[in-house]
Amino acid sequence: MNLSWGRHLSILSLFHSNQALDEVLIKERAPVLGMTGDDFGFQLHQKGKHVYLSLGDTRNQPLIFCHGIFGSFRNIAEIAHGLKGKYQIIVPCLPMYDVALKQCSVKSLGEYLVRFTEDLNFNKCIVAGNSMGGGAVLHFSLLAPEKVEKIILFSSSGLSFIPMRKGALKIRDYEYMRGLLSDIFYDKNTASEKELQEAFQVLQKKSNLIRIFSFTRSTKKDLMHEELPLIQKKCLVIWGKDDEVTPLEIGKEFQRILPNNEFHVLDKCGHVPPYEKPQECLKIIKNFLEK
Repeated sequence: MNLSWGRHLSILSLFHSNQALDEVLIKERAPVLGMTGDDFGFQLHQKGKHVYLSLGDTRNQPLIFCHGIFGSFRNIAEIAHGLKGKYQIIVPCLPMYDVALKQCSVKSLGEYLVRFTEDLNFNKCIVAGNSMGGGAVLHFSLLAPEKVEKIILFSSSGLSFIPMRKGALKIRDYEYMRGLLSDIFYDKNTASEKELQEAFQVLQKKSNLIRIFSFTRSTKKDLMHEELPLIQKKCLVIWGKDDEVTPLEIGKEFQRILPNNEFHVLDKCGHVPPYEKPQECLKIIKNFLEK
C-alpha cells in the first residue's frame, strides 16, 4: 500500500484522537518513517517537538531503540513484537534531518535523548541502538546514567569512522542507492523495494545529504575510547560477523573496552543485526534482560 504523507498521516491520526499530529514536523523529522507495510502494531506519536513510535503497555519498563542513518522502527519491529508483553518499546525519530547543521553529530543525538526522556518522563530505561543510534545511546548513558538500567548495542558507532559509500553524490541514481543500502546487509535482498524508495527520496533533498555527511564525519571526531571505560551499566553487544561498515574487529574493541559487557557474534549477518537476524537477536536479548 503506497500512501502519500498526507493520506498516511491522516489515517494514523485516527488512532490518536487525543492529539493533533503535526504533519510538517513529522515529515521533516522522519522522512524515513518506515511505515511501508506491516507496522507490527506500532503507533506514531508527536508530543511537542518529539516524534516517536511505540508498542506495548505504557505501564511497562521502557526499552528505547535508536536507529541509524536511513533506519526506522522497522529495524527493531520483529524483536519488539517478541518483547512487547514485558516492555514498552519506544523508537524516537532522532533529529537527523531537521537539526541545525552545527548540531549534526552523534554526541548531539545523545544530548537529544536526555531531553526526550526528561520531557516524556521515561526512567529506568533499557536503551538500545544500532550504528549511529548505538553511539547516541552511549553518549546518553554517560550524560544521564541515572536514567539507564541496561544497554544493548548492535554494530555500534563510537570506536570507528562510519563512511559513506564512494560516489555518494549520485543522489538521483536509484541503482546507486540500492547498492548503498545493500552494502549494510549480508543478504543483499533484505531491504524491500518500498524501503529503498523511501530512502531514495531522502537523498533527493540536498540539505538531507549535507546533514548525512556531517553525521558520518562526526563518527570520526567523537571517538569514545576514553569514555567507554566509564560506563558501568551492563551492556549487551551484538555484532554481524560479515559487517562491512563496522567490521568485527571494532566489535571486539567494544568487548575489550566496556567494563561490564556480554558479546555475541552472528554468522551471515551484516551491519543491522536486529533487522537481518531478529529471532537470533531476540533470544540473546531475552536471556540478557532476564539475568
